Amino acid sequence: MKKFLVTLLLSMCLFMNQALAANAESVLNSAQLTPTLTGFEPCDRIVTYYLNRITTPEMSTAAKVQACYDWLVVHCSYGDNINRLPYVEEAYGPGRAAGMLEGYVGACDDYSCAFAAMTRALGLNCYTVYGQTSRADGGYTGHIWCVIKVDGVEYVFDPQVEDNIARGSDIQYYRFCKTYDEVRENYIPQRIESDYFTPLY
Repeated sequence: MKKFLVTLLLSMCLFMNQALAANAESVLNSAQLTPTLTGFEPCDRIVTYYLNRITTPEMSTAAKVQACYDWLVVHCSYGDNINRLPYVEEAYGPGRAAGMLEGYVGACDDYSCAFAAMTRALGLNCYTVYGQTSRADGGYTGHIWCVIKVDGVEYVFDPQVEDNIARGSDIQYYRFCKTYDEVRENYIPQRIESDYFTPLY
């Protein structure tokens, strides 16, 4: 009986993950696209370089967004991003994005700025939000994450927390294309982080 219940639970989890993946795919593939670069050459150059490496024209929008998210989770790590410092005075958000993509190390700001710069180049209305996120040991802490707005609905994307959850294992997409209702226990949005990336429209 115990083995049956475990098998049933695993089957239900797999079904739910597939359903959630299908929802994310439907949402992202329905988005109106307006490709937008930052106008900051060091950032736009490296964003274009990586998009050309990790995406193809044949890929769906959802697959391209997932490729950006996966690249950040797999290749980057949390820490001080010294590579962004020369860029900060010229272009704060794009400077953080460029530093993350060059140095593969950064804080939540850097993960979010890199993801925003990449997905905006794909054409999505992605911007950065400041607020509180839940801590593994209880309570909340200050944090910056991304939102992609599609048809008036905000969807949370948080590659830095996802990286922390995965810790080198498979990505589970707990913080990928979730409405605030789906992650209400994990996020308390307070404001759009205007120093970095604001809504395109």
